[in-house]
Amino acid sequence: MQYHGRAAISIDGQTYRSRPGATLNLGGTAREAQALDNGEVGYVESTAPATVEFSIPLTTDLNVERLRHFTNANVVFTSDVGLSWLIAGAFTTDPVSLAAEGLAFRMSGPPATQL
Repeated sequence: MQYHGRAAISIDGQTYRSRPGATLNLGGTAREAQALDNGEVGYVESTAPATVEFSIPLTTDLNVERLRHFTNANVVFTSDVGLSWLIAGAFTTDPVSLAAEGLAFRMSGPPATQL
């Protein structure tokens, strides 16, 4: 049986050559525990955004400015086991950083849906 090991990242239909280590947080319902003085414990729900983090090698054909300013993008995270998730309306959240591994990106949006 194959286990997840690699991911392909596509943004608005263009697949990027991501380096190993891409991560996806699916988002969805988050629950925070709420304790009362009488010992009861309940929770409060909120919506947690989906996030995807990945690095791309810097090459001369990479449009860095486009990647830096994404808003309202469709991001598809595809695992090498064949499962995919979509973050519709995603946006770049952090300034892009450059290191020896390439350009590091963090994008976020509404909870991801499985395709």
